[in-house]
Amino acid sequence: MSLLLILALAATTPAEDPAKDKAKVLATVEAALAGVSARDEAAVRAHLRPAGTATVIMLAEDGTSKVRNAALDAYAAATPGPEKYEERMIEPMVRVDGEMAMVRGRYTFAIDGKVRHCGQQHFDLVRDAGRWKIQNITWTVETVGCEGMGA
Repeated sequence: MSLLLILALAATTPAEDPAKDKAKVLATVEAALAGVSARDEAAVRAHLRPAGTATVIMLAEDGTSKVRNAALDAYAAATPGPEKYEERMIEPMVRVDGEMAMVRGRYTFAIDGKVRHCGQQHFDLVRDAGRWKIQNITWTVETVGCEGMGA
């Protein structure tokens, strides 16, 4: 297919209702987080694009940071265990720009009801075959300042 044909098709594709698109984007992210909380690898993978990336920024109490990158598969990897996980976003912001979108905001990660860390999360999504899929995730891991952000 030529680039001109692809551009022509894209230009004539009817846009979704912006409010519905935002709701679908947020539902995709929330479903992936629910999969993390349930330690359900298949549930997480259902919302990821296979070639995506994951970036974590570990923030130390002394102000230093370490950045690690991995394939998005690493985000989906689930480890069995008896502890109850709960990952949730607090007042996420959603932006949709045509075929791409982003969700960002504060989050908490709790184990057995106790917040273990918190931080900022940023999800990049693309519309893939009519469905919103997560392409990239970047997040910070902070252990200071999580007080009062209960699970």
